[in-house]
Amino acid sequence: MADTTGRKRRGRPASNRPGMRRKNLNVDQAKLDRLVALLGSGTETEVVDQALDLLLFQEEAMAGLRKLAGRGHEIENLFDEHLDL
Repeated sequence: MADTTGRKRRGRPASNRPGMRRKNLNVDQAKLDRLVALLGSGTETEVVDQALDLLLFQEEAMAGLRKLAGRGHEIENLFDEHLDL
């Protein structure tokens, strides 16, 4: 596979999923192992992707709850004590 300059790429091929990029990260292996057990995913990459999805969903849910709170509804933050509603 050639890049835009005509040179051949080295290393592993890029993921065929749109928006996916290869990253090199230093990760706590014990935390990653716990996530694998909790989420039941096959690969560490899938676990990290699922964990990111869960965090983004949490933020979306909190944004919806903030809207409700702005309409006079009293709600309790069930996710994180330090988030202001």
